[in-house]
Amino acid sequence: MRLTDEEKRMLSGQEGEAKKLAMEILTQVGDSMDADSFVEIASVQAMAHFGSLHIAGRDWLEKLACLGGKCCVPTTQDPASIPFSHWKEMGYDEEYAKNQYRLAEAIMKLGEMPKWSCTPYYQGSVPRLGQNIAWAESSAVSFANSVLGARTNRTPAGIAICAALTGRMPRYGLYLTENRRAQIKITVEAGELTPLDYNTIGIITGKLAGAKIPAIYGLPQSATNDDLKYLGASAASSGSVALYHADGITPEAILTDVFAGKAPEEEMVITRKDIDDAAEKMTSTGAGEPQLAVVGCPHYSSEEVIRLARMIEGKKVADGKAFWVFTTAETESLMERMGMKAVLEEAGVRIMAQTCLVISPLVGGYENLITDSGKFASYLPSEHSIKIRYASAEECVKAVTR
Repeated sequence: MRLTDEEKRMLSGQEGEAKKLAMEILTQVGDSMDADSFVEIASVQAMAHFGSLHIAGRDWLEKLACLGGKCCVPTTQDPASIPFSHWKEMGYDEEYAKNQYRLAEAIMKLGEMPKWSCTPYYQGSVPRLGQNIAWAESSAVSFANSVLGARTNRTPAGIAICAALTGRMPRYGLYLTENRRAQIKITVEAGELTPLDYNTIGIITGKLAGAKIPAIYGLPQSATNDDLKYLGASAASSGSVALYHADGITPEAILTDVFAGKAPEEEMVITRKDIDDAAEKMTSTGAGEPQLAVVGCPHYSSEEVIRLARMIEGKKVADGKAFWVFTTAETESLMERMGMKAVLEEAGVRIMAQTCLVISPLVGGYENLITDSGKFASYLPSEHSIKIRYASAEECVKAVTR
């Protein structure tokens, strides 16, 4: 790999042991991926949840902190494995929680901003079109590449922190323009679409595309960032889609020929029947009466929490049931100032800020859940050995309230 003078200084240890170690790892990654050089990155979204990093990941971050490592670009992380404000009250294991707090201490010593969210683009970390970044969480990677037009691979957790310490990533994969062209064409012929439909289109797209890059035609211009967030998150869950183009909607689909003058390798159509059939299949076989409603994967935006509060106002979560909404600390704070947090709590809804059920234990002994999230529906049955009913947010409210 070609190295700049600054990169050579980092690799030689002239800028500290932590940067040296990080550059050694990044250089090995670059060599293995046939990268010819590094790119400078503008931000990092790393990982610091104990549910995936375990003891080894905790020790790795603590080692880098002890070596004096400091993030040299703005760095956030995906959700934590506990709800920091009420883990004890909810019955999380104390030793497990202590390990998550050790990770939290390590990342703050390293200089990360403790946002704990899979939606950093809602909290100020918004890269520009064409800007190189190093993000880790699959739905955030999809949103950054697709909706914002930034450039990132799906960065492994251990590599992301190396990028944060050095401001560099090897130049390969989706950093290269030629690797961002669409390979398959998917046309949606389904009329008006609901938020649940976007989740389901994502599920279908992921299964059709695998790791290929789809160009999606037929989505309405009214598609919101939340809609596109769900499409990308679900496509990354059912497949390995890190980038999709939406005709007339996403920036590269507006500004460039996403097929780069080549014919699609495959062309497919998603109909209303396909969407309805796929949604039905997302509900677990033998799913019973929901005991717990879970929404907010990826994290609910402020608009979604407001809509939920208005939907549930005047209702009460039924005895023996529960309703959890996963969101960011910033959104929780905004909801408190708007009076919406009080509305939700009066109804019996628990706000689960800065965490996610995909990477945390499920406490409470629940066996039957209902969700409006394609990602939750994809992962939770195997992660927690539970049954899932897949339905709209409105149906989630109806299922657990009186």
